[in-house]
Amino acid sequence: MRRVETRLPRILLLSASLLMIVSVLAESAAGAPAPSGDPCVATTFLHCVSYGSGDPIIALHGLGGTLYSWRNLVNKFPNHQLILFDLKGAGDSPKPHDKHYSIEDQANLILQFIRQNDLKNLTLMGNSYGGAVSLFLAIELSKELPSRLASLILIDSGGYDEDLPTHLKLLRTPLIGWLGLHLLLRFSIKRVLHDSYYDKNKITDEQVDAYVNPLKAPGARYALLQTAKQAIPKNIDQITAQYKNLSVPTLIIWGLDDRIIPLKIGGRLHLDLSHSTLELIDRCGHVPQEEMPAETMIHITQFFRGLGWIP
Repeated sequence: MRRVETRLPRILLLSASLLMIVSVLAESAAGAPAPSGDPCVATTFLHCVSYGSGDPIIALHGLGGTLYSWRNLVNKFPNHQLILFDLKGAGDSPKPHDKHYSIEDQANLILQFIRQNDLKNLTLMGNSYGGAVSLFLAIELSKELPSRLASLILIDSGGYDEDLPTHLKLLRTPLIGWLGLHLLLRFSIKRVLHDSYYDKNKITDEQVDAYVNPLKAPGARYALLQTAKQAIPKNIDQITAQYKNLSVPTLIIWGLDDRIIPLKIGGRLHLDLSHSTLELIDRCGHVPQEEMPAETMIHITQFFRGLGWIP
């Protein structure tokens, strides 16, 4: 009996301590800021992450990528809100088993987010496939409310139905695309990264994992195949004919050694977009924001300053 009596105060003390810890944790959770991705999920069900405050910049990644592609530009825009999206079917965004993975479908989800959050003085920034989505978005915004869109940044961007990337052609080929993603996934991703970089030594195992792992998620490979299949709109000629109507200031950045989308596409964009500037980065491949982020930011900073902005 005496042993029970001597232990009882310790048990009560331990219980009280645990209750205090739980209470503190609950209060901390209640007072903690909501995850930055919450607004995106609430309006579009897409996953996004937001950094900083100020005029918004929406960044859209390339085919088979995720918002990880922009990791080196995070915290480089102290006077802007940088919003990184996982497009539908990519990263942590939903991957429904449907047929709605066209550029128009992707753009409409981002457009929904822009409208519901009443974004203004917006910059759209897209790399590769994300550039094609950004161009479609720019056309739609220019029709709806031109004042929303302040500038456009295209980095080794898609946008035409010529000189398509080899990996896009393979993904669009029946059976070949399926085999590449299901039986040779890591090999396929390493091959695309190898072709995307000028300096292959910059490609790390961690980076390969960051591209491979999201594609192992349920529905991810189906979504990528559907996205590739629908990457070229049936009305592509009607879309590209509208590029010349865009009056928004546009920065085009291109890696001189891009083996995915050749420089001549950048030159064509520069001709079609009358208010554009074309900047080239030597010894750089298809993803300058990954391979040479410092040089990429130099061009973006100069572009913003030319508009009277501080990045």
